[in-house]
Amino acid sequence: MRGEIVSLLMLAGGAGLAAGCGGGGTAPPPPPPPGSTVTMAKASTSGDGQAGPSGTTLPNPLRVVITQSGLPVAARGVFWTITPAGGAVNPASGPTGSDGIAQTFVTLPGFATTSTITATSQGVTGSPVSFTAFSTGASLQVTVAVVNDAFQPSDFQLKQGGTVSFVWGTGSVLHTVTPVAPNTIPVSPGDPATQSAPFNFNAVFPATGTFAFFCRTHGSATSGMHGEITVVP
Repeated sequence: MRGEIVSLLMLAGGAGLAAGCGGGGTAPPPPPPPGSTVTMAKASTSGDGQAGPSGTTLPNPLRVVITQSGLPVAARGVFWTITPAGGAVNPASGPTGSDGIAQTFVTLPGFATTSTITATSQGVTGSPVSFTAFSTGASLQVTVAVVNDAFQPSDFQLKQGGTVSFVWGTGSVLHTVTPVAPNTIPVSPGDPATQSAPFNFNAVFPATGTFAFFCRTHGSATSGMHGEITVVP
């Protein structure tokens, strides 16, 4: 009798174990699909690193491509911006095409400088993507935006006899334009007194040379809010 009881218990335990192993548990959820990724188009067609005369439109568009698992993603919005002020992008935003590519054309600032063009797509890995463009040749007229807390552009060329207009941006407060000695230009009226928007002034550069400047409140001759103008013949 004892042997029969032991055998029954073993059979019952085995049946319970089998029921536990093969029970109705739920399977784990599948892993999420991979996200989208934005990159420059292949090097030969990305448009990065172009140069042109100041104020002109670059011949080749800048192009990014958005993919998911190696396949193009259509209708994903891409937004374009350019710095320093004075340049333009067209269009400033737009969707990717069926090939996953979005593009824009760049008009360079009207002065010699290096521009950074940024493509942003919200929620996409690798965003933003930055391009570089170079405008060559000096201009007789440049506008510098005085904003919190930067000069835009801060480093550029100007033709001898040219004029630089310093214009305080909306909401820009407590700034100066102060020349680095021994230069006496450019200088904001009333310096060292600060100025707040709306405010602007012009500075004429009759001689060639390098003219560094800074904001007394937010920079120094070599750091912070500062800039440099190179006047060429």
